[in-house]
Formats: sequence, C-alpha cells, structure tokens
Amino acid sequence: MRTANWPEYLQGASVDLLAVAGWEIFVMRYTLVLLVGLTLQLSAAEKPNAADITFFEEKIRPILAEKCFKCHSERAQKLKGNLKLDSREGIFKGGEEGPSITEGKPNESLLIKAIRHKIPDLEMPPKEKLPAAVIQDFERWITHGAVFPEGAVKVEQAWWDRIDLKTIAPHGKGIAEVVDFYVDAKLAADKVKPAPAADDYEFARRATLDLAGRIPIVPELNAFIAGKSKTKRNELIDRLMKSDSFLRHQVVELNWLLMDKQDSKMGKYLTTALKDGRTWDQIFREIILADQTDKNMRDGAVFIKERVKDPDVLTVDVSVKFFGVNISCARCHDHPEVPSWKQDNYFGMKSFFNRTYDNGDYFGEREYGQVSFTTTRGESKQAKPIFLSGAEIQEPQSVEPDKKSKEEEKKRNEKFKKEKQPLPPPKYSRRAQLVKAGLKSENNGYFARAIVNRIWHQMFGYGLVMPLDQMHGANTPSHPELLQWLARDLIEHDYDLRRTIRGLAQSNAYARTSRWSDSQRPAPVYFAAALPRALTPHQYGASLNIAVQNPGDVTKQNPEEQAKRIAAWEKSGHGWASKFERPRELFQISVDEALYFSNNDRVRNELLNENGKLVGMILKLKGRDNRIETAWLTILSRKPTQAEIAAVEAYLSDRGDRLTGAWKQIVWSLLTSAEMRFNH
Repeated sequence: MRTANWPEYLQGASVDLLAVAGWEIFVMRYTLVLLVGLTLQLSAAEKPNAADITFFEEKIRPILAEKCFKCHSERAQKLKGNLKLDSREGIFKGGEEGPSITEGKPNESLLIKAIRHKIPDLEMPPKEKLPAAVIQDFERWITHGAVFPEGAVKVEQAWWDRIDLKTIAPHGKGIAEVVDFYVDAKLAADKVKPAPAADDYEFARRATLDLAGRIPIVPELNAFIAGKSKTKRNELIDRLMKSDSFLRHQVVELNWLLMDKQDSKMGKYLTTALKDGRTWDQIFREIILADQTDKNMRDGAVFIKERVKDPDVLTVDVSVKFFGVNISCARCHDHPEVPSWKQDNYFGMKSFFNRTYDNGDYFGEREYGQVSFTTTRGESKQAKPIFLSGAEIQEPQSVEPDKKSKEEEKKRNEKFKKEKQPLPPPKYSRRAQLVKAGLKSENNGYFARAIVNRIWHQMFGYGLVMPLDQMHGANTPSHPELLQWLARDLIEHDYDLRRTIRGLAQSNAYARTSRWSDSQRPAPVYFAAALPRALTPHQYGASLNIAVQNPGDVTKQNPEEQAKRIAAWEKSGHGWASKFERPRELFQISVDEALYFSNNDRVRNELLNENGKLVGMILKLKGRDNRIETAWLTILSRKPTQAEIAAVEAYLSDRGDRLTGAWKQIVWSLLTSAEMRFNH
C-alpha cells in the first residue's frame, strides 16, 4: 500500500507486504524508517529561520541537556575532555580532540562519529547508543548549519507571568473556537499552510481510538459514513464520550499517568471515581490525603503506598504527575536556568512527605520531623515546606518528642500493623497543606496547566509544552496564551476533564488529516497536520481483537447488548497489552514485538482462526471485491484503493489452490501493518 502523502513511516505497510511472505514480510512490517529530506544548508552568516530554531529546541537541545550537559557544560561539576556542548561557540571550539562540528558536513563531524559509536573510547553517550532516529536528527541539524540559539539563559520572570490575562480570549468562549483561533494565528504568523480536514473514515478511526481506546467496528463506521447531518462529527464525539468504552479508556490512561503501569487497585479507584463524576481536583485530593479507613477510597492510597519508602521518589512523582514539573535536578544543585528550581525548592517539596511513613498494609503521618540537606557549598540547612511557586507554608511549630514518647508511638504503630488497621490521621498534616497550596488560586496554574498539557498530548500526540515534565517558567509553550486560557477554563469549570477533552476533539486543529504534501512537513509545534502516533498497548490490543471479530450479528442486538459485546471484545483485547511497549518519546517498535507477531501460536490461533472470526467470515462472502473491502473496513477502517484491490487480486490469483492460507497472510499483514499500529 502506498497511501499518498502520508508520513514515510506509514508508507509501504499493507499491499506491498502481500507480494512476499515469511521473513520478507517480517522485515517490511518492522522497517519503519523516518526519512528526512536534507536539501538546504545554512551558513553561519545566515539568520536561522523559525523552523530550524524549533527543530533545535524540540530535537537537539533536550538530548544535549539530558545526555551531555552533566559532563560537558558550564554546570558540570567536573568538565570532561575540556568540551562544552551547551553553546554554539563551545561546540564549534570543541575540546581536547578538536572541533565537534564541521558545519554542513555531518559525516566529517566528530560529534556525529562519537554518537554513532564509531571511535573507540569516544562513544557518546558512553553507556548507551542513541536511537537511530535521534542520530538522524543530529545529522540534519548539522547539515542545516547547527543552529544553536542562545536561549537557554536564566529567565527571571516565568512565561505565564508575562501574559496579561485581560488580553487573552474572553471567558465563555467555546474551547474548540479558542483552540482554532490560537493555532490558526500561529500558522498565519509563520506563513505555514495547514493540511485540509481528514475525511470521514480517518476522523472516525482517530476519534474512536482517542475517545474509546479502540478502532470502530464496521456497523459503527458505516452508520457514521452514511450520516448526512452537518454536525455528525460532534454527534460521534458525544456518543463515544457517553459510552462505557470512554470510561474504560480514561481509566487506563490515568492509571498509566499515576502508576506508570496498570495497577489493579488504582484501576478500581479510578473506575469508581470517574463513574461518580469526580473532578480532577477531587481525585488529586483523595489520592494525596488517602482516607484509608474508607473502603471506597482505600484503593487510591496505592499511589502513596508504593512510593512511601522512598520520599524522594514520592516527591518527584507528585511534582511530575500532578504539577508537570520534574524538580529532581534541584536535589543536587540549583537549576542554572530556572530561578524557582533551587535546592531549597526541592527539599521544600520533599518536606510535604517526610513525615509520611510505611506501616505494614497502610501508611501513617507524624506531626513532627524536618528535612535537612547539604548545599552545594557544603552548608547544612533545614528545609521548610515550600510549594513549587516558591510560596512558603506557615505552620505551627512542631516539637520533637522525647525518647519515651517515641517508644510509645512505636508500640502503637506495631499494634496497628499487627492488627492490619490504618493509623489515625494527624491533627496537622503536611500532605493536606500540599493539597491546599496546590489548589490555591495563586498556585493552581501549575495543577491546571499540567493536566491540560497531558490531555492535549493525548489527543494531538504532542504537548503545548514539551517535555511534559518540564512545565517551568523558562520553557515557553508553543501557544502560551492558549495554554493559559485552557487552564483558566478548566479551573472555572471545576476541573471537568470531560469538558476539555470534548472541546479539543471538536476543534478543526484536531480534525486535520495526517497526510502532507511533497513539501517538508512542518514542525509538530504548529499542529498543521495530525501527528501519527503509535497506539498504546491497550489501544492496539483492543483493536486487534475487535478487528478479527465477525461483527455481523451485532447489528441485530439492542444497544445494551451491543455495548456488552463490545466491552467483552475490549477487555479480551486488553489481554494482549502486556506484549507491547507503552509509547514514549523517541519510541520505536521493538524487535520483541516483531518476533512475537511472526512466531507466536497465539497470533495464529486467536487472530487468524477461521471459526467465528474475520478470516472465516471473509471466506464465506461472495465476490473477491466484497472480501477485500470487508478486510480493509474491518481492520483499517477505510475502503481499499483501486491499486490495493488490483494488488490483492493478483496475489490471490497466484494462490488459487490455497486461498485460506492466502487470506490469512493478507489479514496478518493488515493487522501488523504500520497503518494499523499507528493512530493517524
């Protein structure tokens, strides 16, 4: 299959596979290569354009900061090789081995040779080789002149404080309208022409994956395509968001956010919370305060329970997951670019959790205890509870108990532990002070911006702020006013995540096609075209299972029976999720996944079985064109092109004596194709 103008890694996914079998299919299925046309070079005398600057800030600076600056920057405690990589001057000057870059010539650049691991004892990073796609980014960067804006300097005023809230879009505007206003304004300002709207097939598949966590079944798809209403896309969004599939999908996504896995206890808590219509601030409060005496709230306590033995992990995870700020670097030193990320701030956040301790099946919280730390100057210092904004918490003076009182406390804790009972909450709780501080009007921008940015990332495949855990004042979003407006709107509507999700899905920006013309695809910060993104394990598992079902009898069932049947298919499909990796930045399909699809009996027995499954249904249909169209609609949620039909017909004609096997190969190639593996 060659789908015109799709990103390169979604090309060659289906029909091309039908011309070969066995190992060749395996190789073609998993060769998802990102090709970048390198046609222009930028001399040092030329002014860098916006696209090159954006490319550097998105692709190059984050890698340098994460992998290199520890040893090769002004902030390095011990500079290695006399090499600094935190400025253009430093990179071109190089270190003991000479200049790191030969402008416009990546193959001659020492930096490229080092990250390719081609020079013994000069491999960078030393303990791991960067992914091929990242190395290609560096090659492109050097070819274009190694643009390195000196923008990573200390910012004294956070980007959100530079926005006059009186000048942003007014209160009461619809989310979709505001999204399109700001996205279109940036496109116009930088003279970037957006892609056209996705067709109905593309939109139905994308919306169903994003809102229901699966591909649409054929009856759903056909009903939507046949609809004549001018508002049928909004009607589809509303129908999906009212379904149980939406609830299940949101539980899965929030579980990943909070637990970095699918935790059964957190899943139970989230299912109950979302069914009850609890808002994000309520969920935050219930998880951090965790009333362990209430059986309906107890499962949410697993967030703290799994981290309570390591207060540093608990501190960082709360900061990242609820406030979008990873302050871990400030544990060892003040951040050189972000004034609010000092050691005082890190240990101030840690102070909210230092009194929380493990006690068997439960955890408790004391009313005393302070955090002490050593500064980079070697000074000993006692921390005070400080929120991310720098606001210090005023609290009553705590008195350290004497030895006798501590012994009595220990005996009490042992008694509760032995009886498997939760400890009574303290009269004064530092965790409660964190909740109060995080939701105060002067601080709640952190809380609201973080979840808005994650929802945006979930729906668009790229955040307004990247990386997602760098929501600090020096990391300006692609659309600052838009993020501020969305955060304010969320707060004003009581942290109703459903409202935000619906509004984003209804925008024109969300509904753009992922196909692009022959010109260079704009940077993702423009949201000029839909960004193809790998399916999550649960999306892919549910979609695989649904794709191979015979949905014909679903149309004969009433809505309640249909919902039960789809729920059963989804839950069964979720059983495949453990076989796939969770997508992340720089994600690549794993070799393990490739081998699994090629060799595992479960694939043959469950996905390619003829009894009551797709293959069997196809073989019973009359007419080759009807069979081909059924396979494409069921798996790829669209009709085949004429070229695809011709290719499949030729493939089948050569295998007239073994049609069952041929159709299994066709179904297998579609199920494992890049088009199926990605949301686009």
